[in-house]
Amino acid sequence: MAAAIAVGQTPADVVEFFRATANALAEAHSNDRDFPSDAGPFLENFDPNMPGFATLRDEIQALVSAGPVGSVIDFVSDEGDDQARSLELDWILEITDREPRREILKCRIERRGKKWKITKLEPVEFFKPPAP
Repeated sequence: MAAAIAVGQTPADVVEFFRATANALAEAHSNDRDFPSDAGPFLENFDPNMPGFATLRDEIQALVSAGPVGSVIDFVSDEGDDQARSLELDWILEITDREPRREILKCRIERRGKKWKITKLEPVEFFKPPAP
């Protein structure tokens, strides 16, 4: 699975942050028993104190364990400065052997040191793994 980002007026470092986040999700699944699926690199982009983080963590781990996941992200809206931004993301989630899932996600990112972190994401249920 791959990740793609559609770019408009969003600053380059924010685009790169979401590109890396989408790539981390795409690379999280593994069929190798010696190297199991690992959602950690994807989840590192989130503030663990974010509302709903525990639910997101559980759903992402189940999702990437079930199979490869790809993402296409388009920026619908983006407001803020170099310390905090509020965005609406048109996120398409591509799950193997399933119809793509698409939703507008409301997101807030904040700079923590030199790195962006997602501090709010709604709805986190978007990442719920499909029923078997």
